[in-house]
Amino acid sequence: MLSLNSFSQVDTTKVCILTKTARLVAQDLIRYDGCKQEVKLLEEKIVKLDERDEQKDTIIDLLNTKDENNQYIIHQQELQIGQYEHLTDDLQKELKQQRIKSFLWKLGTGIGIITSSYLLIK
Repeated sequence: MLSLNSFSQVDTTKVCILTKTARLVAQDLIRYDGCKQEVKLLEEKIVKLDERDEQKDTIIDLLNTKDENNQYIIHQQELQIGQYEHLTDDLQKELKQQRIKSFLWKLGTGIGIITSSYLLIK
């Protein structure tokens, strides 16, 4: 039963189309395979570019966060400098008051000693 013509293979080595047409078909098939490869490569390139864009966005977000932190630190330093200046002014005023009090106390003591000496001598 296996030797019947209906079960045997047909010879596929012969082409029923012209040789020139077969060559053109083969060239088109090769070009088609090349185009498929090119499409695959372009799709991979698109995926890589998308990944690169995501990385860039992540880096930009990190740099923006860092910039905000630096701006906050600068603002806090400005506030701290203002407090130091205010504290320095207060300390200078207090120092002037202490000098005046010390001068007046010395003056009063000197006048008291001179007055006591004058009264004792008299």
